[in-house]
Amino acid sequence: MTKVMLYLALVAAIFGAGYYVAHLVGERDLAAATSAWDKTRADLADKRANAEEAQRRAEQGQAEAILKAAENYEKGKADAKQDADNTVAAMRAGNIRLRDQWATCQVTTAAAVSASAGGQRADGEDRLRADGVGRILRAVGQCQAQRDALQEALIGERAALGQ
Repeated sequence: MTKVMLYLALVAAIFGAGYYVAHLVGERDLAAATSAWDKTRADLADKRANAEEAQRRAEQGQAEAILKAAENYEKGKADAKQDADNTVAAMRAGNIRLRDQWATCQVTTAAAVSASAGGQRADGEDRLRADGVGRILRAVGQCQAQRDALQEALIGERAALGQ
């Protein structure tokens, strides 16, 4: 019976040693897996931070491009108004004349003036014509400034996005 007890004690000792070795191997594998997982998480965190930084730079570039385009639009609008005002002033001073296709109201007015009593012209006719030309020139200038600003904003946005 002592042999059986000894045999059972030996089997229990071998079982215990095997269990202990398996426990140590499991801890080593768990530590390796945890270390790999930590490295993967750190890499993902770095990639996310880099992507967020790139997004912020792109948004900042877009905002700068749009701001520059808005400034240029306002400058273009002011330039268009100044050009129109200068043209109207030159027309009123007689330095600039309308082309024939724009001067049709002069021909009809001239005929009406010669037919009217005393050959007088309607009050403010030249001023109204000059003001109309000025409004047209301002509108055209503003449209051109807006088109240029939108194109500039689009080009700047594409540059900021790297396209």
